[in-house]
Amino acid sequence: MQSFRTELEDLNNPVVEKDIIDLEKKIRLFQDGKIDEEKFRSLRLARGVYGQRQPGVQMVRIKLPFGRISTKQLRRIADLSDEYASRNLHLTTRQDIQIHYVSLDRTPELWAKLEKDDITLREACGNTVRNITASATAGVDPKEPFDVSPYAYEMFRYFLRNPVCQDMGRKFKIAFSSGDDDTAYVFIHDIGFIPKVVSTPAGEKRGFKVVVGGGLGANPYLAQTAFEFLEEDKIIPYTECILRIFDRYGERNRRMKARFKFLLDQIGLEQLAQLVEEEKKSLRYQSYEINREIVPLPVLATQRQFEQVPADTAKYQAWRDTNVFRQKQQNYFGVYIKLLLGNLSSDHSRTLADIVESHAGDDIRTRLEAVDPFIPAGILSIHVVPHRNVDVMFSGRLSDSVGGVADANAHLD
Repeated sequence: MQSFRTELEDLNNPVVEKDIIDLEKKIRLFQDGKIDEEKFRSLRLARGVYGQRQPGVQMVRIKLPFGRISTKQLRRIADLSDEYASRNLHLTTRQDIQIHYVSLDRTPELWAKLEKDDITLREACGNTVRNITASATAGVDPKEPFDVSPYAYEMFRYFLRNPVCQDMGRKFKIAFSSGDDDTAYVFIHDIGFIPKVVSTPAGEKRGFKVVVGGGLGANPYLAQTAFEFLEEDKIIPYTECILRIFDRYGERNRRMKARFKFLLDQIGLEQLAQLVEEEKKSLRYQSYEINREIVPLPVLATQRQFEQVPADTAKYQAWRDTNVFRQKQQNYFGVYIKLLLGNLSSDHSRTLADIVESHAGDDIRTRLEAVDPFIPAGILSIHVVPHRNVDVMFSGRLSDSVGGVADANAHLD
């Protein structure tokens, strides 16, 4: 096993350092036969290390809260994919990035290098709170009541390594949509949030419609409405209550019946509300204020005229109609980029990062959808593009780099 201790020196985060060192120790114990495979499996999954069919290598799932990734982080992941994996980045339905064919011995070193740019693997897999997702256009959507990004990020930070959700019966999924059109699919999540603003004598008040108990799989359930409006400072305490109830009463023996949707189906909304009131008594926070400024809009790109006029005007216009949308920020646009099967090579990742830095704001969001009934495609949403720079997203400079990004119909909403 290669030494990675020097990679920890610059982190200045003893909690993260302990996590990575603990992973290294557990790998050694497993390889020496001192930890059985099932116990080790549980530990590595909680650190984003997932098995592959191929012997001796792992898939590593990289957690991107609410799907946001900076150009610096994208370059870091691309470079490490070259060094440790297969030179390919794969976007997931939970807005994560996966890299494959990583040697188990090298996962602690890889993790340490990722953390240098504030990228974590922690709880990307396993029976815990998975990556918290949000609408890819959060913060720029003209129809949104307000930006849900800070709420998703604060919830991610609150439950990361939180003892309440480290050993649940099954995974737990949370999503934030930007509005009633539900582009984050909150109704198929364990808990989902849709932003609302209500008028009170004291002025406008922010909150969320809250839905619970959704999920897909062999037995799909549509989430039920727990609150038509829950104040913004109550969403984290309420979510903690739900997690405590799931941890306390959820199925643990029958894996196929261990999701929260089955527990809610068994007890019903009324009893769930009663259990929430009981759990509130044990909470550290009855109210948890959200820092609305924790996810600022990126610095706006300098408006510059792109030198190349698209030659195929018909194709260009079709692309503009489907892949470009007007942001709520005046004179700025968002651009959707389609990635076939959700794959992006490391070389293309670096080129994309260069172009975004030059022609847009440093704000890339991920999502995975089917642009064809049988062909899934990863969608990158690029934000804060000045009007004069939109052409570059269609031009050969980007299209040749990422492959097929100039295809029409990447915009599905």
